[in-house]
Amino acid sequence: MSNAKWLLIFSIFGLLSACKSAQPAKPAEYYDTPNTEPEPSVINIPIRFYKTELLKSINDQIGDLLYEDTNMKDDGMMMRAKKRESITIDIDDQEIRYRVPVDLWVKKDLMLSDVEAEGALALEFVTRYHIKEDWSLETETELTSHKWLREPVVKLGFADLPVTAIANIVLKNIKKDFAKSIDREVKDLFNLRKQIEATWKEMHDPYLLSEEYQAWLLLNPQSIGMTPFQSNGTTVQSTIVVVTKPTIFLGEKPTSPAITKLPDFAYSIAGVDGFSLYLNTEIPFKEAERLSRQNMVGEVFSYKKKQVVVEDIKLFGQGNQLVVNTKLKGSYTGNVYLIAKPEYNANKNKIELKNVEFDFSTQKTLLKSASWLFKGPMKKQIQESLNFYLNYNLEDAKTAIRQELQNYQLAPGIQMSGLLDELSVSNVYISATAIRVRIGLKGKLSLDVKGLGQ
Repeated sequence: MSNAKWLLIFSIFGLLSACKSAQPAKPAEYYDTPNTEPEPSVINIPIRFYKTELLKSINDQIGDLLYEDTNMKDDGMMMRAKKRESITIDIDDQEIRYRVPVDLWVKKDLMLSDVEAEGALALEFVTRYHIKEDWSLETETELTSHKWLREPVVKLGFADLPVTAIANIVLKNIKKDFAKSIDREVKDLFNLRKQIEATWKEMHDPYLLSEEYQAWLLLNPQSIGMTPFQSNGTTVQSTIVVVTKPTIFLGEKPTSPAITKLPDFAYSIAGVDGFSLYLNTEIPFKEAERLSRQNMVGEVFSYKKKQVVVEDIKLFGQGNQLVVNTKLKGSYTGNVYLIAKPEYNANKNKIELKNVEFDFSTQKTLLKSASWLFKGPMKKQIQESLNFYLNYNLEDAKTAIRQELQNYQLAPGIQMSGLLDELSVSNVYISATAIRVRIGLKGKLSLDVKGLGQ
């Protein structure tokens, strides 16, 4: 074959090769491995028990008449002991103290005649309690002291009423039954295990943050504790401290996780009042690609006499950056790869791509075969089209949560109220399947506990 023919063949082959667009190499796909688990979040819930509930229950159970002896024949004396006024209590982290004022009526046989006298006695009881590992309450009540407010004395020259004997009779007959009644009522009212178990179970259920945007909160409780009781005016206060790893799910209601065993009781130290929750939510690549295709597929980009049409969009990650694989057809046919860092714009409530650039291999390839693509609006339009609004609006979610927290009944007699101060996005990062967003919620909660003995 002559040199001319070889030259012609090589020329044709080179011409055909030039007609095919050179293709950039696909950027390496890899992901940073930050701790994507939600950081532990602490919920401090101040809880108030009302002293009036305990007092009312004790008063109803015990009644006004504490002791009565109507038999004069056995010891020559009749006696009646009634509550003089309301019982008062004081509570701290280890004890409940009661002061029980008692009115006494005494009738004494003095051989020649019967005499009557009235007096008043103040009884001091203390209930020592201990919260066991299983959250049940162990109590022990005893009479610790007594004091005469007014001694029942009748002077008949040769005879006095036996004050010491009267006091011993009253104390002996009152303290045993009264102590048992107090133990029973305290355990019924402060049924911690029942209430904590209900709270622990409730925290495993998904909580609907927004019906419109189908946003669900799963708290994933890790531990629960409580601060020691403290008496404050008319209430007894404590703080329930819950450590959680919460997550937000978008779409259908997530399956409730298996309810873990209630952790053993332990005293906790409460931090700042209220709660701080850090939640993970995400925009899956499949959903992001679907939204991107709606905006981009079929879009025409032209420069002078050249033009391309977008045929497809695919997304993946490179470290903590998003790689946008854009498939084009036209004057240039093939893939181009753009790399950008997603960031959250709080004012617009959306994730925006920052510093969108063609990757190095794409730049190198386009400089040789389609440098005109650098001069057109494609890069800017892709950046604008790939700015993703969060799947639910933060302001609407904040309003919904605030309404729910205003007056939420956890259980009969337990009313929760709260205030959501802040709901914000703190971080955006890339995982193998999604653009992930971390959301922070801060606010205050409190529980009012009434009528637990009912």
